Amino acid sequence: MGTIFQQKDQNLASDIQGPLSPRKRRLNAWLILLLFTLSLRVISILNCELSIHDTARVAGIAREMVFTGDYFIPRLNGQNFLEYPSLGYLPIALSLGTSEHPSDFLAILPIALLGTATVFLTFLIGKTLADERVGLAAGFFVATMSGFFILHRRCLVDPTLLFFTTLSLYGFIAGTQATGKRFRFFAVFYLAMAGAFLSKGLIGIAIPAGTAVVFLIARKDFAAVRRLYLGRGTLLFLLPILLWVAGVWWLEGSGVIKEVIQQSVRRFLSPTAEHANPFYYYVGPVLGNTLPWMPLPLIWLWYRRKYPSKGLFAHDSLAIFCLVWFLIVFVGLSVASAKRSIYLGPIYPPVALLAALAWVGLRDKFSIVKGREIYILLGIFLIFVGVHFFGLLPSENKYSFRPFFETVRSQRKNEAVYLTPSRESLLGAAVFYLGKRVPILDNPKALPEDIENPSERVFVINLSPGNDDLIAAFQSKGFHLLLQKKIGQQWMQLYSNRS
Repeated sequence: MGTIFQQKDQNLASDIQGPLSPRKRRLNAWLILLLFTLSLRVISILNCELSIHDTARVAGIAREMVFTGDYFIPRLNGQNFLEYPSLGYLPIALSLGTSEHPSDFLAILPIALLGTATVFLTFLIGKTLADERVGLAAGFFVATMSGFFILHRRCLVDPTLLFFTTLSLYGFIAGTQATGKRFRFFAVFYLAMAGAFLSKGLIGIAIPAGTAVVFLIARKDFAAVRRLYLGRGTLLFLLPILLWVAGVWWLEGSGVIKEVIQQSVRRFLSPTAEHANPFYYYVGPVLGNTLPWMPLPLIWLWYRRKYPSKGLFAHDSLAIFCLVWFLIVFVGLSVASAKRSIYLGPIYPPVALLAALAWVGLRDKFSIVKGREIYILLGIFLIFVGVHFFGLLPSENKYSFRPFFETVRSQRKNEAVYLTPSRESLLGAAVFYLGKRVPILDNPKALPEDIENPSERVFVINLSPGNDDLIAAFQSKGFHLLLQKKIGQQWMQLYSNRS
């Protein structure tokens, strides 16, 4: 009897554990991917500082949102900065609002978290259109892609755009694949598209909408258009945008709205736009910024063309979707007048998904790849950690504003601080580190009272060379050079009327 009951108990245990074990393994895989990605992102921003590039400007705009309480209109040192709407700055502002004297780490932390979320969304797209193995591989590949890695170490609005475009496209794919309750997924598609627009303008609409439409055309699935809930979806898309428009209109009128739209159109079409480059500009950056995984999609394309009848690389829906996504981004960015490598963010997930398709196919065909997979992945992780601490971090910190402004803060208490006309990066750094708007000295014939007849200590920050007449004007008032530091190839100077 004891033996019989023992066998029954064992059978019951196996019946219970059988269906649960795969779930546990899947859950463990998701957690491992998330923990790995979060660890990599946090490690990658340790000791990062705001530099003379866009990071200081973006951090300054976000800090100004915090101490002014205005989250509708981006401003840089009191002046409207309308290249994009305000949502791209909001995650950074919320992080900075947690501290009275926020650190550089707090400015970059939300970028790392957005990157982690984007990796998970890439996993979900791969899992939805293929299987979990493809999704996990794609998540790992995008997390360790060189351009994605660098993008999420900087205080920029582009990671917010990337997150919302990826979220929007996940909603679209999940909606097309769902057998019931599709609307909740398409609601994500439309709302996230609105979030992408509010992060960086018209490109936030073009990428998800263009990818969705061309994908359905490529599959000749015209009937799916009726399942997109265009009526309700359009209302959902417009709702957050109209709320932002209403807030901006109430604060400053319609001029701000027009300026934001004009900036988006100008950066896309105008040949005189800032950072204008030729059509072929992105060929090199795409190849470089998608390393070390770019060879895998090329292998996939070569194999599919040479052996179209073989099934080594399956999941055609995912392949078509990723190719469409990649081409929409690549062609759209190439047509746009303004071109920079940091704009390539939306291209990383589709490349990672194509690389995952190739990797899983190679892994299944060649046992040597499968047997050494963990060592390959661990080696890549260690390489990235080494590159961060011994390569990127030392080179980037040569351009950091922090040492200069730490000296300024150590010298001053409540004294007045002025800036000579400077680049946007210095304006942003001054607002971020000093926690207030800083007056600009731009006319040597109309110096303020603090400098004409100084009763207290006054500081003037100058980004040399240039401003010779202005510098001569306040030197004539008894100001002398108190501090000079080289940041990159430029010298920054701090003048004071007292030693």
